[in-house]
Amino acid sequence: MSRKAGTVPEETKMKLLESAITEFSEHGFQKASLRRICANAGVTTGALYFFFQDKEDLFQSVISPVTDSLLSVLQAHYQAELAGTVTQAADASADIQASADILEVYYSNKTIGGIILNHRDHPAICAFFDRITTLIDQQAISLLKKINIDASADPVFNDCTVHWISHLQIDAVMHILGHDYDENKAKGQLEIMVHFLRAGFLSLLPGNLKE
Repeated sequence: MSRKAGTVPEETKMKLLESAITEFSEHGFQKASLRRICANAGVTTGALYFFFQDKEDLFQSVISPVTDSLLSVLQAHYQAELAGTVTQAADASADIQASADILEVYYSNKTIGGIILNHRDHPAICAFFDRITTLIDQQAISLLKKINIDASADPVFNDCTVHWISHLQIDAVMHILGHDYDENKAKGQLEIMVHFLRAGFLSLLPGNLKE
Protein backbone atom coordinates (compact mmCIF):
# COMPACT_ATOMS: atom_id res chain seq x y z
CA MET A 1 0.00 0.00 0.00
CA SER A 2 1.18 3.52 -0.79
CA ARG A 3 1.77 6.01 1.98
CA LYS A 4 -0.55 8.97 2.31
CA ALA A 5 0.53 12.24 0.79
CA GLY A 6 0.60 14.25 4.01
CA THR A 7 2.22 17.65 3.47
CA VAL A 8 4.18 16.71 0.34
CA PRO A 9 2.60 18.40 -2.71
CA GLU A 10 0.41 16.13 -4.81
CA GLU A 11 2.19 17.48 -7.88
CA THR A 12 5.33 15.69 -6.72
CA LYS A 13 3.53 12.37 -6.77
CA MET A 14 2.18 13.07 -10.25
CA LYS A 15 5.67 13.93 -11.52
CA LEU A 16 6.99 10.68 -10.09
CA LEU A 17 4.21 8.68 -11.73
CA GLU A 18 4.74 10.38 -15.08
CA SER A 19 8.47 9.73 -14.88
CA ALA A 20 7.84 6.12 -13.84
CA ILE A 21 5.52 5.55 -16.82
CA THR A 22 8.29 6.67 -19.16
CA GLU A 23 10.92 4.62 -17.32
CA PHE A 24 8.91 1.38 -17.24
CA SER A 25 7.92 1.85 -20.87
CA GLU A 26 11.46 2.46 -22.11
CA HIS A 27 13.47 0.15 -19.85
CA GLY A 28 11.03 -2.43 -18.49
CA PHE A 29 10.46 -3.21 -14.84
CA GLN A 30 13.68 -5.13 -14.20
CA LYS A 31 15.98 -2.48 -15.66
CA ALA A 32 13.99 0.50 -14.42
CA SER A 33 15.99 2.76 -12.11
CA LEU A 34 14.38 4.54 -9.17
CA ARG A 35 17.25 7.02 -9.17
CA ARG A 36 16.58 7.85 -12.82
CA ILE A 37 12.85 8.14 -12.16
CA CYS A 38 13.53 10.63 -9.37
CA ALA A 39 16.09 12.57 -11.42
CA ASN A 40 13.73 12.88 -14.39
CA ALA A 41 10.94 13.97 -12.06
CA GLY A 42 13.22 16.52 -10.43
CA VAL A 43 12.71 15.15 -6.92
CA THR A 44 14.76 13.33 -4.32
CA THR A 45 14.57 9.60 -3.59
CA GLY A 46 13.18 10.58 -0.21
CA ALA A 47 10.15 12.06 -1.94
CA LEU A 48 9.62 8.81 -3.83
CA TYR A 49 9.72 6.72 -0.66
CA PHE A 50 7.29 9.12 0.99
CA PHE A 51 4.65 8.03 -1.54
CA PHE A 52 5.72 4.52 -2.53
CA GLN A 53 7.19 1.67 -0.53
CA ASP A 54 9.39 0.34 -3.33
CA LYS A 55 9.57 -0.25 -7.09
CA GLU A 56 6.80 -2.87 -6.91
CA ASP A 57 4.48 -0.39 -5.21
CA LEU A 58 5.34 2.27 -7.79
CA PHE A 59 4.71 -0.16 -10.66
CA GLN A 60 1.34 -1.12 -9.20
CA SER A 61 0.44 2.57 -8.89
CA VAL A 62 1.36 3.12 -12.54
CA ILE A 63 -0.80 0.32 -13.94
CA SER A 64 -3.75 0.37 -11.52
CA PRO A 65 -5.70 3.25 -13.14
CA VAL A 66 -5.84 1.27 -16.38
CA THR A 67 -6.37 -2.18 -14.88
CA ASP A 68 -9.08 -0.81 -12.59
CA SER A 69 -10.82 0.85 -15.57
CA LEU A 70 -10.71 -2.35 -17.59
CA LEU A 71 -12.18 -4.33 -14.71
CA SER A 72 -14.92 -1.71 -14.26
CA VAL A 73 -15.91 -1.91 -17.93
CA LEU A 74 -16.08 -5.70 -17.80
CA GLN A 75 -18.00 -5.78 -14.51
CA ALA A 76 -20.54 -3.20 -15.73
CA HIS A 77 -21.12 -5.18 -18.92
CA TYR A 78 -21.58 -8.43 -17.00
CA GLN A 79 -23.98 -6.90 -14.49
CA ALA A 80 -26.14 -5.54 -17.31
CA GLU A 81 -25.98 -8.88 -19.10
CA LEU A 82 -27.15 -10.82 -16.06
CA ALA A 83 -29.93 -8.30 -15.40
CA GLY A 84 -31.24 -8.72 -18.94
CA THR A 85 -33.30 -11.48 -20.50
CA VAL A 86 -31.96 -14.55 -22.30
CA THR A 87 -33.07 -12.95 -25.58
CA GLN A 88 -31.07 -9.81 -24.80
CA ALA A 89 -28.01 -11.90 -23.93
CA ALA A 90 -28.29 -13.57 -27.35
CA ASP A 91 -27.79 -10.18 -29.04
CA ALA A 92 -24.14 -9.63 -29.98
CA SER A 93 -24.35 -5.83 -29.87
CA ALA A 94 -23.73 -5.57 -26.12
CA ASP A 95 -20.61 -7.77 -26.36
CA ILE A 96 -19.35 -5.72 -29.29
CA GLN A 97 -19.91 -2.45 -27.39
CA ALA A 98 -18.14 -3.80 -24.29
CA SER A 99 -15.21 -4.88 -26.49
CA ALA A 100 -15.07 -1.40 -28.00
CA ASP A 101 -15.12 0.13 -24.51
CA ILE A 102 -12.20 -2.07 -23.46
CA LEU A 103 -10.21 -1.00 -26.51
CA GLU A 104 -10.98 2.66 -25.79
CA VAL A 105 -9.48 2.31 -22.31
CA TYR A 106 -6.35 0.80 -23.85
CA TYR A 107 -5.95 3.34 -26.66
CA SER A 108 -6.62 6.26 -24.31
CA ASN A 109 -3.76 5.01 -22.12
CA LYS A 110 -1.56 3.37 -24.72
CA THR A 111 1.78 3.83 -22.96
CA ILE A 112 0.51 2.18 -19.78
CA GLY A 113 -1.30 -0.38 -21.90
CA GLY A 114 2.02 -1.22 -23.52
CA ILE A 115 3.62 -1.62 -20.10
CA ILE A 116 0.88 -4.09 -19.17
CA LEU A 117 1.28 -6.08 -22.40
CA ASN A 118 5.07 -6.20 -22.06
CA HIS A 119 5.01 -7.39 -18.45
CA ARG A 120 2.66 -10.38 -18.64
CA ASP A 121 5.00 -12.32 -16.32
CA HIS A 122 5.04 -9.66 -13.60
CA PRO A 123 3.10 -10.77 -10.48
CA ALA A 124 0.83 -7.72 -10.53
CA ILE A 125 -0.06 -8.28 -14.19
CA CYS A 126 -0.50 -12.01 -13.64
CA ALA A 127 -2.89 -11.25 -10.79
CA PHE A 128 -4.83 -8.86 -13.01
CA PHE A 129 -5.27 -11.43 -15.79
CA ASP A 130 -6.17 -14.11 -13.26
CA ARG A 131 -8.92 -11.86 -11.99
CA ILE A 132 -10.14 -11.18 -15.53
CA THR A 133 -10.19 -14.91 -16.28
CA THR A 134 -12.11 -15.65 -13.08
CA LEU A 135 -14.69 -12.97 -13.94
CA ILE A 136 -15.21 -14.43 -17.41
CA ASP A 137 -15.49 -17.95 -15.98
CA GLN A 138 -18.07 -16.84 -13.42
CA GLN A 139 -20.07 -14.94 -16.01
CA ALA A 140 -20.25 -17.93 -18.34
CA ILE A 141 -21.42 -20.16 -15.48
CA SER A 142 -24.07 -17.60 -14.46
CA LEU A 143 -25.36 -17.24 -18.02
CA LEU A 144 -25.52 -21.00 -18.42
CA LYS A 145 -27.61 -21.21 -15.25
CA LYS A 146 -30.12 -18.81 -16.82
CA ILE A 147 -30.77 -21.44 -19.50
CA ASN A 148 -30.77 -24.29 -16.99
CA ILE A 149 -27.31 -25.65 -17.68
CA ASP A 150 -25.29 -26.61 -14.62
CA ALA A 151 -21.60 -26.22 -15.51
CA SER A 152 -20.61 -28.36 -12.54
CA ALA A 153 -22.41 -31.37 -14.02
CA ASP A 154 -22.74 -30.68 -17.75
CA PRO A 155 -20.56 -32.93 -19.96
CA VAL A 156 -19.90 -30.17 -22.49
CA PHE A 157 -19.79 -26.98 -20.43
CA ASN A 158 -17.53 -28.41 -17.75
CA ASP A 159 -14.82 -26.51 -15.89
CA CYS A 160 -12.26 -27.23 -18.62
CA THR A 161 -14.49 -25.97 -21.43
CA VAL A 162 -15.59 -22.83 -19.58
CA HIS A 163 -12.02 -21.94 -18.65
CA TRP A 164 -10.76 -22.61 -22.17
CA ILE A 165 -13.42 -20.32 -23.67
CA SER A 166 -12.39 -17.61 -21.20
CA HIS A 167 -8.80 -17.85 -22.38
CA LEU A 168 -9.92 -17.70 -26.01
CA GLN A 169 -11.59 -14.37 -25.31
CA ILE A 170 -8.52 -12.94 -23.58
CA ASP A 171 -6.19 -14.28 -26.27
CA ALA A 172 -8.33 -12.68 -28.98
CA VAL A 173 -7.87 -9.24 -27.40
CA MET A 174 -4.15 -9.84 -26.81
CA HIS A 175 -3.67 -10.96 -30.41
CA ILE A 176 -5.24 -7.78 -31.77
CA LEU A 177 -3.38 -5.44 -29.42
CA GLY A 178 -0.12 -7.22 -30.21
CA HIS A 179 -0.41 -6.15 -33.85
CA ASP A 180 -0.54 -2.46 -32.91
CA TYR A 181 -3.46 -1.68 -35.22
CA ASP A 182 -5.04 1.76 -35.13
CA GLU A 183 -8.09 1.90 -32.89
CA ASN A 184 -10.70 1.66 -35.65
CA LYS A 185 -9.09 -1.40 -37.25
CA ALA A 186 -8.68 -3.02 -33.82
CA LYS A 187 -12.38 -2.51 -33.10
CA GLY A 188 -13.30 -3.99 -36.48
CA GLN A 189 -11.12 -7.03 -35.93
CA LEU A 190 -12.43 -7.57 -32.42
CA GLU A 191 -16.01 -7.40 -33.69
CA ILE A 192 -15.19 -10.23 -36.12
CA MET A 193 -13.71 -12.27 -33.28
CA VAL A 194 -16.72 -11.59 -31.04
CA HIS A 195 -19.04 -13.06 -33.68
CA PHE A 196 -16.73 -16.05 -34.15
CA LEU A 197 -16.41 -16.80 -30.44
CA ARG A 198 -20.13 -16.38 -29.82
CA ALA A 199 -20.94 -18.74 -32.68
CA GLY A 200 -18.62 -21.34 -31.19
CA PHE A 201 -20.20 -20.97 -27.76
CA LEU A 202 -23.74 -21.18 -29.14
CA SER A 203 -22.89 -24.24 -31.24
CA LEU A 204 -22.18 -26.17 -28.03
CA LEU A 205 -25.61 -25.49 -26.54
CA PRO A 206 -28.18 -28.30 -26.55
CA GLY A 207 -29.75 -28.54 -30.00
CA ASN A 208 -26.97 -26.41 -31.50
CA LEU A 209 -28.84 -23.16 -30.82
CA LYS A 210 -27.68 -20.24 -32.91
CA GLU A 211 -28.50 -16.56 -33.17
